[in-house]
Amino acid sequence: MQDRVNILIIGHGVLGKAVLDFLSQSGRPYDLHVGAKDVERASLRVNLAKHTALNLGHYQPTIEVVPMDLINVEATAEQLAALRPDIIFNATTLHSWWVITQLPPNAYQQIDRARGGVWTPMHLVLVRRLMRAVREAGLETAVVNASYPDVTNAALAAEGLSPLIGIGNVANAVPGIRLAAAHLLGCEVKAIDIRFFAQHYLSYRMPRTGSTDGAPYHLAIYRDGQRIRPEEMSHDKIFANVAGRFRPAGGLDGESVTASSATAVIRALADRVERVVHAPGPLGLVGGYPVRIAPTGISIDLPEGLSLDNAVEINRGCQKYDGIEAVQSDGTVRFTAEAAEVMRELLSYDCDALALDECEYRAEELAAKYAEYRRRFQ
Repeated sequence: MQDRVNILIIGHGVLGKAVLDFLSQSGRPYDLHVGAKDVERASLRVNLAKHTALNLGHYQPTIEVVPMDLINVEATAEQLAALRPDIIFNATTLHSWWVITQLPPNAYQQIDRARGGVWTPMHLVLVRRLMRAVREAGLETAVVNASYPDVTNAALAAEGLSPLIGIGNVANAVPGIRLAAAHLLGCEVKAIDIRFFAQHYLSYRMPRTGSTDGAPYHLAIYRDGQRIRPEEMSHDKIFANVAGRFRPAGGLDGESVTASSATAVIRALADRVERVVHAPGPLGLVGGYPVRIAPTGISIDLPEGLSLDNAVEINRGCQKYDGIEAVQSDGTVRFTAEAAEVMRELLSYDCDALALDECEYRAEELAAKYAEYRRRFQ
């Protein structure tokens, strides 16, 4: 009989709570733990998950809260060594993607010109400390990272601290593409399978605008296992339908898609089955890929005619649209000149490149500068 899988979810914000609900309603006998600084608040949320699961006929054997503060690496390592989770899902960050969307429209549009990459220091701090704790605890736990994994996983690879895989981003565009392709081909969506390679920028923008804005990507579409040639079906038509007929609710309502992508990755790892998912940052690579998860490990699931080197280059080109010039071999993240200039202009925040050892100082500085920017519009 297969041992019960011990899954630790760290963070109980919008994403962490949704993943907790999906896993507790899966009908699988996972042992679930939630790591949180605010134990009382997390306990109330865990009880809510239990109530909801029971209403749906699911009894989750274990859902417990573990006090955890990722800033304290030594204490976190001790807790991890005692708990020995098989899978850790990191749902923490110092700056969630939706924070700037709460600004007045004009202020948001101004700062959004910098794109997502400029917030990298805010995303690196906690996951870097988590990975140091995992190493200190001597664990070989599979870490699934939700904190801008397109970039942070690749940067942390320089220190041997890369999480195994990320979630969301490229995966969030996959359902819409499948629905649009099935509609245009006049078949059931279950007949459609795809292999999509793209960095966060394209998977975020295309479903909203119907355009790639020129960002590079690779898309292979299959119907009943047979590849559809690009000349048989225009990608422009697919993307227009993704942003039109099949456009989902956005903002925080759209987090259920991200949470479901995370749950798919976690369940594939936990159930020890072979399954293809889409995910960012697998194996310390930049950008997003189709990933084959198997009991023996994970690998990039490449379609015929595309090499891994070419897939990586596509993502490196695509990340420039997100304000990332390069993630260097030493983990330094270089921002595009345009993105850095927007931050200098609006926040007086001067950062062309981010070294790993500077991420905490830079995160503190950026948080203060952003708070000052926000106050101008209150």
